[in-house]
Amino acid sequence: MHQAILWNKSAVDTTIPGHCSRANRLNTYSKNLHWRFGRTGDLDDLHQAIMRAEEAVDATPVGHPQRSHRLCNLGNVLSSRFELTHNLDDLHQAILLTEEAVTATPIDHLNQAAYLANLSYSLIQRFKCTGDLEDLNRATLWSEQAVTTGPDQGPNRLICRKNLGIALSMKSKLTNNPHDYKLAIYYLTECVAQNSAGSTHRIEAALQAAPMLADDKNWAAASEIMEIAVNLLPRISSRSLGRKDQQFSIKRYAGLASDAAAVALHAGKSATDVVQLLELGRGVIANSQFQTRTHLTDLRDQYPDMANEFEQLRDNLDQSNSLPSVSMDPIAYGPSRRHKSSLQLDITIDKVRELPNFQSFLLPPTTNELMMAATPMHPVVLINVSSFRCDAILIQQHKITTLNLPHLHESTIKGVATVIKSRSPTTYQMLELLKWLWNVLAEPVLEELGFREAVQAGELQWPQVCWIPTGPLCLLPIHAAGYHCEPGSRTVLDRVISSYSPSIKALLYGRRNKAQRNPGQSQASNKTVLVSMGTTLGCSKLEFAEHETMELNRLLPAGIPREILHEPRKEEVLTALYGCSVFHFAGHGLSHPSDPSMSTLLTADWQTNPLTVNDLVALKFHQSPPLLAYLSACSTGDNKETKLLDEGIHLMGACQLAGFRHVIGSLWEVSDKHCVDAAKDVYETMINASMSDGSVSLGLHNAVLNLRGGGGHRTSSIRAGRNARLIETEETQDNMIRDPYIWAAYIHMGS
Repeated sequence: MHQAILWNKSAVDTTIPGHCSRANRLNTYSKNLHWRFGRTGDLDDLHQAIMRAEEAVDATPVGHPQRSHRLCNLGNVLSSRFELTHNLDDLHQAILLTEEAVTATPIDHLNQAAYLANLSYSLIQRFKCTGDLEDLNRATLWSEQAVTTGPDQGPNRLICRKNLGIALSMKSKLTNNPHDYKLAIYYLTECVAQNSAGSTHRIEAALQAAPMLADDKNWAAASEIMEIAVNLLPRISSRSLGRKDQQFSIKRYAGLASDAAAVALHAGKSATDVVQLLELGRGVIANSQFQTRTHLTDLRDQYPDMANEFEQLRDNLDQSNSLPSVSMDPIAYGPSRRHKSSLQLDITIDKVRELPNFQSFLLPPTTNELMMAATPMHPVVLINVSSFRCDAILIQQHKITTLNLPHLHESTIKGVATVIKSRSPTTYQMLELLKWLWNVLAEPVLEELGFREAVQAGELQWPQVCWIPTGPLCLLPIHAAGYHCEPGSRTVLDRVISSYSPSIKALLYGRRNKAQRNPGQSQASNKTVLVSMGTTLGCSKLEFAEHETMELNRLLPAGIPREILHEPRKEEVLTALYGCSVFHFAGHGLSHPSDPSMSTLLTADWQTNPLTVNDLVALKFHQSPPLLAYLSACSTGDNKETKLLDEGIHLMGACQLAGFRHVIGSLWEVSDKHCVDAAKDVYETMINASMSDGSVSLGLHNAVLNLRGGGGHRTSSIRAGRNARLIETEETQDNMIRDPYIWAAYIHMGS
């Protein structure tokens, strides 16, 4: 689109006023600027779009066959400015312009449905602002006219059906007229069921109809509609799109999968059905990458040509996604090539599924495969958070069950998450929040699983729970829940080891990577990479970062090869990672405020060449997966774009996608000083267990227990952290447990 707009501008600039093509070129230029504004929020694009649309209308005489089209475009861009500024003058003008377009267009014209759709939408928007029932009645009237006249098919007619359903649903709430309610449901469900309709309009219609059906306790119908919507999510975020386009598409429907799961439970669906819905509708972007990074050993052994074809198309997609968004040769390297590769890959996948023994190639996990994510002492707990209800889905080796959590509420979770992310809670407040989390979630789950007592000192076998939170719960430290200042075992830390995963598919991906590991690899290919960034341009100095890596260097056995990088540049780090077994980064982390794929580990050249989530995802270590990425930095497991929480797009998730079997990171800021103690505890445990897979989560568990303290040791809560700013110091006088803000931040991802 950037390239198209450059061409549009050039075409307009080289077309003299009065030329017969100038108005058309101005209108096209305006539409593309408007589209880009919708993606980037650049106000200059919107301003330019309005000016160019006004010029196009002024250059088009009354009676010209394209005047209605250009009037409608101007109305659209003015409507967008209203949505930004809430200036009703823009909306009034948009309605007048679109009405003029409708009046000048024959009812059976192909574009009339589009004009009516825009007009009814703007009238609905004005009704929401003014409450003027006349606007709602007119929106209903125009939409009815569009759906009852002209061609039966076409996307614009379907949009009118959706708008008519929305208008009637609003009227039914005002008038309690059952006829309006029934018609609203009819038109909305008709739109959802239309396979020829655009996926976004079908999803939006479902989001309008499902709450109405739920309010009426018609859970079965609501569930059916929501399930259709969830199945459409992979379509709007397909492999053919670039990463930013995928994120933009998916974040518009944040929470859809969780709402669908909650409605399905109300409708009496099984726990397995609910899990499969969540697996389909969450982590959509990562799921497509898990698919293309599948191990092809069996396929290569039996059908090497097909495996090679799959790999070539997969690599074409990866290459096109790593290119700059503006290319000098968009035909060769841009969206056209990516789209073609995506279509060819889908065809190849279908061909593989026709082969003997490969019928389930890249299909979602079956019930048996879901249960394979758990082992006897390692259950998986998927916690679904929705405004409809909250539930835990308990996945054990031989069964999948649900546990309703009646005292857990989405609104409360959001409030708690806001408090924690603000860095404002005192130690006492943090401890109270952890008690609440224990009462409403952790205790009922652990009791149901049979983990009712603390693990005794010296016991070698700890039970382990893999938590898969959804929505705003992704921001909370479930592993730290409990009554830490009271005697007994009413804490998660004292009963189980905790790990996290963004999805079951991610967990199974990690398990396959672990199984794929070649035990015969040479030591030279199992090096440890230690990176320290004590001094980072534009950031606070980290006094303990270099000390941390030196301590780890001292701890590592002499036989383990290592590469130590002090304040390296990005390319030095990426080069060192090839052939590593452990990657340890001690430095600043930066969670991007709006684009999580641009979250960064800060290297020496981070301002000009940042080491981002995208860079880490581009690594492909899944054929020879390293053991551990230890990100001793702030907020490496955080995603500040709350509408993308279910996608798991952060630095920790990127390392998992790259192929690391285990990742240690943080939910928020971590203390520079305490990072050293945590890392030493983790590596001491791992070294004593010969760097086994199981030692990683145990090592972090031991580290967090030691950081938590207790037993009469009163300590200060120094929060000088490893993000791109300095965190205040706060002294605690409330208890003999260290500030949870220090120790509850650390989490483990892996299997």
